[in-house]
Amino acid sequence: MWVATIELSEKEVRELKRKFSAMVLASFIAVFMSCKGNNEGKSESEVGEAKKEATQVEQKEPKAPPPINEELAEKGEELIKTKGCIACHTIGKGRLTGPDLAGVTKRRKLEWIGNQILHPEEMVEKDPIAKELLATYLVKMPNQNVTPEEAQAIIMYLREQDSEAKEGSEDKE
Repeated sequence: MWVATIELSEKEVRELKRKFSAMVLASFIAVFMSCKGNNEGKSESEVGEAKKEATQVEQKEPKAPPPINEELAEKGEELIKTKGCIACHTIGKGRLTGPDLAGVTKRRKLEWIGNQILHPEEMVEKDPIAKELLATYLVKMPNQNVTPEEAQAIIMYLREQDSEAKEGSEDKE
């Protein structure tokens, strides 16, 4: 294989570096300007209002959770016992080593609860709510090797308990 070598003077090297830097800068500016979007002819307030309206639409239409499945909830009740959750948690009977789970499906998003059940060690490192819970209870939630299907059953049971608690409080009124 034949390789050509080119010898350049210091002046030529500086000139090549200058041209290369200019090309990189021009490319960066072009990319930046193309990402800016097409807001020509619109004031900042008009653009801000459009973004605000889009955000409000997204917030008005939350995804509704599926209806409570009694069979899945029963499986979740059994899992809470067999996986050892009741060693640290109660449902409506106050705090133990961990927080009382009464109302948890009203306080937290279902996705958050699932992540906490499935990946407690990652949550306590990255999630601010999980960090706050650790600071309050001083005990890390152990990973109980729950499968995603089992986590859904546990969440279904917690949802059922929360809906029954709500119905019970409405009956008292």
